[in-house]
Amino acid sequence: MSAAHAHAGRAGGPWARAEFGDALLFLYALVFARQYFWVVGHNAPAWALAAALALAATYFYVKTKPFAPEPVGRDFWLVVALPLLFVYALRAPFPDLSFDVFNYRLLHAERSLRGPLFAPGDFFPTPAPYNPAPDTLTGLFRHLLGYRLGTVVNLLALVWAAQILDRILRPFVERPRLRALCVLAAVLAEHVLFEVNTYMADLLALPLLLEAARLTLRAGEAERPRAVFIHVALLVGAAAAFKLTNLFAAVPLALVCLWHALRGPRRLNAGGLTTTAALALAAFAAPLLPFAVYLYAETGNPVFPFANGLFRSPFWPTWGGWDERWGPRGLSETLLWPALAFFEPARHSELSVYSGRLAVGLAASLAGLFVARRHPTAWALCFVNLAGCLLWSALGMGYSRYGLHLELLSGAAVVAVAAILLRRATATAAPAGDFGSDPARPRRLSLSPVPAAAASLLVALLCAQVLLACRLVARYEWAMRPTAFGDFGAWAAEAKDFLRDRSLASYLPAAERARLAGVGVWVESGMKSNGVEALLSPETPVLGVRHHEFFTTDESWRRFAGAVGAARGRRALSLCLPEELPAAVAVVRSRGLSVERSTPFELPFFSERRGVGMMLLEISLPESEEGLRRPAEE
Repeated sequence: MSAAHAHAGRAGGPWARAEFGDALLFLYALVFARQYFWVVGHNAPAWALAAALALAATYFYVKTKPFAPEPVGRDFWLVVALPLLFVYALRAPFPDLSFDVFNYRLLHAERSLRGPLFAPGDFFPTPAPYNPAPDTLTGLFRHLLGYRLGTVVNLLALVWAAQILDRILRPFVERPRLRALCVLAAVLAEHVLFEVNTYMADLLALPLLLEAARLTLRAGEAERPRAVFIHVALLVGAAAAFKLTNLFAAVPLALVCLWHALRGPRRLNAGGLTTTAALALAAFAAPLLPFAVYLYAETGNPVFPFANGLFRSPFWPTWGGWDERWGPRGLSETLLWPALAFFEPARHSELSVYSGRLAVGLAASLAGLFVARRHPTAWALCFVNLAGCLLWSALGMGYSRYGLHLELLSGAAVVAVAAILLRRATATAAPAGDFGSDPARPRRLSLSPVPAAAASLLVALLCAQVLLACRLVARYEWAMRPTAFGDFGAWAAEAKDFLRDRSLASYLPAAERARLAGVGVWVESGMKSNGVEALLSPETPVLGVRHHEFFTTDESWRRFAGAVGAARGRRALSLCLPEELPAAVAVVRSRGLSVERSTPFELPFFSERRGVGMMLLEISLPESEEGLRRPAEE
């Protein structure tokens, strides 16, 4: 730590070590703390207690930071943050209609803002009962800024991630403006930018995983390596709470940390290693624990529906669970998938486009293992990225959204290895015929051709990938909305609703609101229904009838019968898309319920210009449990 930073820390206290990302980190801590207070019956006191706990946690996190703050300068804000704001603004006025957002994320947000994920009277209201912490966070921004601008938290997380990349690249690129250009190239990965305007959760974990990687890369420099290991564990635990597939990112980080603990300049003795491991495990578990306990109490499986072959929850089959649409097939494809994904984009994501960032990063990381052997930070960066890519292929299904942090780490690896190659290629020599007798005379710059050519190739590949990524971002994203360039008139018209779009019900005509009046239970019959239902009436219980997996055992049927019995006498409604109507009617009837009437329902989804056509189903519940007799085919 420099004398200036040390003096600042003494003068301003622990908060003097706070950085841009720590404000967001407080909000991250807030949504995890809220889960600890789900047991509190009243919402306002629970949030007050959660805020106090989150503030204390953030204080100790900042106070125990192992390294001094490294603020970014004006070049970063102009060269990196401003273009990211531009990308965000391209689609910001158009409401997000992404599939996962309608399918479960909006319901997760509305429920977790008020308490536990499952409300009294529910029967599996969500098809994906994952940890709702990221949805709680986006829900906070949505309620504060409105539906359109609620996604700005993704932009803030991406700017935070870019700042971390700036710090990772400082040992390799000294000039701030050039480094800012390198950071911009690293963040211009299309599958990252596809999500910046959505309520999907993947971007929120990026700064957590990148900061964990940065601390791991610098663990050998730390005066207090224990603080590094505990911070890394906490960050990875929080990222895993946001999405369990982020767990595979922990493996290479843990290996590098273990090496520093056992072989580093400040290695730990047996007692120190045991204490550090226990503290790191506690830090890792802290964000994961409350929801895992809650889910275990609800289902018998703390990671439901994953690993049910081990936990054997009666509410999910013990077989299946692997989506065979995605990723490599066989060992050889698994090893090469980061490169093969460029040629098989349909197996990389539903959007079926990919600019190949991981292929470039894989090549750079493989080269870096050889050319960066005398650069511990660069070598560790290449190892973490390479091991992460292989684990993503093997454990993360090779699916695009499960490896977004690797897209950014790959960009950093390309820059780091290219910088090392250029330093190796650059040499100074005296002018011809004069071997340095006069040191004041100018010297001639010569380049070693092989390292220079390798560095140039890596830079050229990264630039080509960035250009292709920008082209893809202009045409694709998860909700497939137009951009300001594609339809500026609509962009300007929709922008008038900024900060005014907090309530979906306020957009409904009076006649349509009257048709929903008195709803006592929602029946989830369509793939994109429960998000709309949660926005219209968030505290109303939901009967999930659409997913066969929840109806495979007698205990599941008993739980369903109990939920139906509790809802008997209430008005039951369901919403589905028109094309889903035959399937929706069939699945409702297969559970022993009846569809009395279905009528068109026009939903102005936070926009009077861009409505969503749906069907409103009026459902009749059976008068007795006999009507719910389990069908033979189940």
